[in-house]
This record gives sequence, C-alpha cells and structure tokens, in this order.
Amino acid sequence: MKTVIIAAGLGSRLWPTTDQTPKTLLPFGDGTMLSQIIDNFGAAGVREFVVVVGFRGERIAEYVRTDLGSRYQVELVENAEWRRGNGISVCAARPAVGDGPFLLSMSDHLVSPVDLGAMVQAASPANLLLVDRRTDAVVDLDDATKVRMEGARIVEIGKELPEFNAIDCGVFRLDRRFFEAMERQARLGKESISEGARELIRQSAFDGVAMPVDGAWLDVDTPDAYRFALAHAARFV
Repeated sequence: MKTVIIAAGLGSRLWPTTDQTPKTLLPFGDGTMLSQIIDNFGAAGVREFVVVVGFRGERIAEYVRTDLGSRYQVELVENAEWRRGNGISVCAARPAVGDGPFLLSMSDHLVSPVDLGAMVQAASPANLLLVDRRTDAVVDLDDATKVRMEGARIVEIGKELPEFNAIDCGVFRLDRRFFEAMERQARLGKESISEGARELIRQSAFDGVAMPVDGAWLDVDTPDAYRFALAHAARFV
C-alpha cells in the first residue's frame, strides 16, 4: 500500500513565507520532519510513497532524491495549483495510486509507528481516519479538527463542532470513493480534505480508527507546536 504525503502548501503559520525552507524540511531528530514521517511509515511496513509538492517544490524534490531515495521508493507529483485547498493536492496524486486503497498523511503531522500500523492493519472496507479519543490530552485543542463518532462510524467532522468525542490525527486510508467525492466537492468550490470527508459521511462510508493507548501524534502547525515536538521528540518515533 502506498502512502501519499501532501507537502504542497505554504505553511506560513509555522515559518515565514520569505524563508526558502518548506516547513516539512525543518530539522527534526536526525533528519527533518519529512524524513521522520516517512521513517515512521517505513516502520509500519510502507516502502512506497507519493509526495505532492508545490511551494518550494524543487527543494523538497532535491531532498527526496539525495536523502530518501536510497531507502524508499518515492514518486514526486507536482501540484501547480498548490494555493488552492489541500484536497486538490490529494486529487493530484490519483494517477500515482490508482483506485486501490492508499494511506494519506499531512507533511506536518508526526504520528508514531504504532498508530500507523493500526491504520495499515485495519480490516474495515470503509474509508478511514485515525482519531484520538483522548480529547482532553490534545495539544492546541482549539485549532484541532474535531470528530463526532457513533460507534466506529464518523458522523461529523470540522474545527468548530460544538459536540465531539474524537480528534482528527491527520492520517487517512482512502480509495477511489474519496477521489470521486473530492472531485464533486471541488466542482462546487469546496476544496479541503474535510469537504471530501463530509461527502463520504453522507454516504455512510467513513469510519474512525482509534489510536492505540501507547500511540502519540502532533500537528506541527505553529512555532509553539514545533518547539513541543523538538522537546518531546522520542514520543513520535
């Protein structure tokens, strides 16, 4: 199963837009955030990756070729419309993954290998989202994408949900149904991954996979979150 990593966006909340370094190439551990994300998937058994680039894409492409290409099979896909919603970056990867199931990760979410293994091994035929039910332990809960679940089924998703019982961890297992849903939403001007997920919810085709109790994840979206990740690096490897 391939993993798609979307690394096309600007990331201005974390890093000044005038800097030449994409935020996924910021130092982390013995490498960068991108190398740690890929190594974590590698520890869960994934060997093939599709990295979607846009902003400073040439920097990411060079890093992949020189630092990651000898250890993994990595295909680079350019999203020339990277200023649009992140769902457009996922759709750009469709020729590289086909209609079969694939994993999807944000390029700024650190997720431990035990969590990723749970996604790889999940038996459900639905499209899947890794969720954290420990809502009181989430770093920066106000900014997190909330999820309301009934059993394993996801029934609502969004940052402003008034009632929720889980948090979106930024890792999905998807198939052609997501592409079809996302393309329909994009034609309506709704371009975020969450909009594609909402259509899957309407089709009753979107389930949650609860992260294991010994798992850990972090959305590295702000300077404070990046400092937290550096200070607690061992939790995310």
